[in-house]
Amino acid sequence: MAAVRTTAEIREGFLSYFEEKGHLRRPSASLVPRSDDRSTLLTTAGMQPQMPFFLGREQPPAPLTTTAQKCFRTPDIDEVGLDTYHLTFFEMLGNFSFGQYFKQGAIDLATEFIRERLQIDWDRIWVSVHAGDPELKLGPDEEAIRLWESIGIPAERIVPLPSSENFWSVGGPGPCGPDSEIYYDWGEDAGCGEPDCAPGCRRCARFLEFWNLVFMAYELHPDGTLTELPAQNVDTGMGLERTAQIIQQVASVYDTDGYQKIMRWIASESGVAYGDSQDATKAHRVLADHGRGMTFLVGDGVTPSNEGRGYVLRRIIRRAAQHGQRIGMEPPFLPGLADAVIEQMADAYPELGEHRREIHGVLTAEEERFGETLERGMKVFEEAAARGEITGEDAFTLQATYGFPIELTQELARERGFGVNDEEYTKLFEEHREISRRTSGITVDVRFPGAPRTEFVGYERTEVPTAIVAYAELGDGLFQAKLERSPFYPAGGGQVSDTGVIRKDDGTEAEIVELIRLDDDQEIVFRGEGFGEGDRVTAVVPWSVRFPTMANHTATHLLHESLREVLGEHVKQAGSAVRPDKLRFDFTHPQALTAEERAAVERRVNERVFENLTVRTYETTIDEARKLGAMMLFGEKYGDVVRVVDIGGWSVELCGGTHVRSTAEIGPVVILGESSVGSGARRIEAVTAGEAYALLHERVREADELRRELERARKQKPKQQAEAGYTVNDRVDGVVLAETRDVQPGPLRDLSDRIRQQEKADGAIVASVTEGRVHIVVNVAESVGVDAAELANEMGRIVGGRGGGRPTMAQAGGNVPAEIPKAFEAAKKALV
Repeated sequence: MAAVRTTAEIREGFLSYFEEKGHLRRPSASLVPRSDDRSTLLTTAGMQPQMPFFLGREQPPAPLTTTAQKCFRTPDIDEVGLDTYHLTFFEMLGNFSFGQYFKQGAIDLATEFIRERLQIDWDRIWVSVHAGDPELKLGPDEEAIRLWESIGIPAERIVPLPSSENFWSVGGPGPCGPDSEIYYDWGEDAGCGEPDCAPGCRRCARFLEFWNLVFMAYELHPDGTLTELPAQNVDTGMGLERTAQIIQQVASVYDTDGYQKIMRWIASESGVAYGDSQDATKAHRVLADHGRGMTFLVGDGVTPSNEGRGYVLRRIIRRAAQHGQRIGMEPPFLPGLADAVIEQMADAYPELGEHRREIHGVLTAEEERFGETLERGMKVFEEAAARGEITGEDAFTLQATYGFPIELTQELARERGFGVNDEEYTKLFEEHREISRRTSGITVDVRFPGAPRTEFVGYERTEVPTAIVAYAELGDGLFQAKLERSPFYPAGGGQVSDTGVIRKDDGTEAEIVELIRLDDDQEIVFRGEGFGEGDRVTAVVPWSVRFPTMANHTATHLLHESLREVLGEHVKQAGSAVRPDKLRFDFTHPQALTAEERAAVERRVNERVFENLTVRTYETTIDEARKLGAMMLFGEKYGDVVRVVDIGGWSVELCGGTHVRSTAEIGPVVILGESSVGSGARRIEAVTAGEAYALLHERVREADELRRELERARKQKPKQQAEAGYTVNDRVDGVVLAETRDVQPGPLRDLSDRIRQQEKADGAIVASVTEGRVHIVVNVAESVGVDAAELANEMGRIVGGRGGGRPTMAQAGGNVPAEIPKAFEAAKKALV
């Protein structure tokens, strides 16, 4: 067989080879780990998705498997571009044996693949083995040494290394074992020249480790002792990018064909080639690496945010955008960068091609949002840099007002030879977070991995007798538990977690603080006292919470199908949020809905409600669901068995949420507003049932009040009113928060326009008190990304009333002036 040459040929060659050797080829798992894996934000290793099989929690799909796993390392983001080897996104090729072959099989297979398929010069291959560990009472791995010698590796090219290098574990109690790493020798010219230069040398880059063979033979116990596992397993990981560097004999991973194809596109768009200058070289590496990372992250359903994996995505998008503009690329260029990635990798990862539209939409929206403030933010940075330092206040302002991640500010500062006052920044950021965030302040984790699985009965019941089967005190009146049976739905598929209580026969109660979803299992954090493991309790979800949530969830399905009928089948769900008080539905569509289209969608949804269609749910195989034409949503991960929600045969979707029994139970559906959430994506907010009735009632009251105001205006001679003054309370992400007094709603709207002009702001949120009544106006540009009607309604509730209006201009009223500061805090949280 001819030697493989390209990155794609290496990937396919590896998978095909191990298929020939009896391994089941499995698709890559998502970059988003399973919900019961909280060890990392993102998948960081090829073996990570295999852990449930190695730990014995689940049966593997076959005794022998092989994968090409997409991986992402977050610690290396700021290092990418500075050298020739740091990457965030990479691929790990692996072969796995669950109780089948062990050391000899793994070494024989690796040897054959390297020599016959990759045809790497065998004289350049070195290996390391475990040197032993007195603390673990293990001697040197003589078996691995003997096996490597038997296939022709000279003793001088077999290097024993300590446990820090050649012993693998899960980071605590669990499966573990020695490993053997395979290195490529670039030759003496690439070395440090020292006589002890060998694999593991930290002075030079002569030896490149590209394949790790892990021999899981033991179980590590909490007391530090080892016992042998009943079955010996093998986990291997070959770095695809490093292997391509060896095969193609190039200086770095960035010189391999996969990166060079992307860099040729970058050069064609910017007019600047890789290597033209130090800045160009760094920009090309950043764009090529981050382009791969952002494309795969969005393809797996991650969206930009200020926390967790969403913040990782936001960082690499904004870092790439800044470096692209530095070499002359004209925004928006990130969708084109994603296309360059998709074109070369969609054959191996078909989800990229399937989600191209969604990837374009997310990247365009984030690039446009950052582009609006990048130029102004760079001016602020340059002004601070001219003073010779970046203060913590400078860094905080750049993040809060101009959207610069702190890491980007730190990088720009390093390029100019000075640092950032991180301590001052952290203090300001934590103060801001304490004011604006809504959090329980609890650190939760999976605490009962070995406890029995909780049976979820929430589809059928909202109250159920059950028992606490696992329990742990958390302090401050909190405890974490697992229930035998649970009616509580943990957040998933856009639907928020249930609230509720558990209650003992003597009336003692504990309320839910947080629900932790673990695929088909759950753990719960409660606030309360007097509970313990073994207690019999009753678990209750209030009907006032569950019913409107079910109504809103079923309404999203009606809305989805109605949008497709009115606008076209290009409409796909791009996100949702289902809560008891309202629903939010994001969808793909290139422009705003006309008044006629919005009315048609609302009418069609309500027609389906009043047709009283039966809502049927059932489980089937994923293949059967596809044959039925069931809608499968972007960003969702589906197993082999799926749950189908069928609404009268008219709407058929895969969904794990809770739903009403018939559409008539939903009641009226009222669309609150429709707005943009980025290029190619729109958002609809709506209410149903009791909230819809309350809204319609309030609209009638407001219309009556407006009629009375107009009537008074006709009877009175208009009085020339002096231009109202105002006080700026705060400024968040380009939006001014201000107060004034004795200004009625109409003039208050005019004042909000004037504030935007005078303050050069993207928006203004203004509050006024007149004769004990609160008036609030929310006036924001579409680019702010906040729905004015939704925010006005939230602020209105806080001050004792309601609000509404258009996505960019809305107003609220209430009768509790003392709550205005809380309303402003809610606005700040929505803007951050």
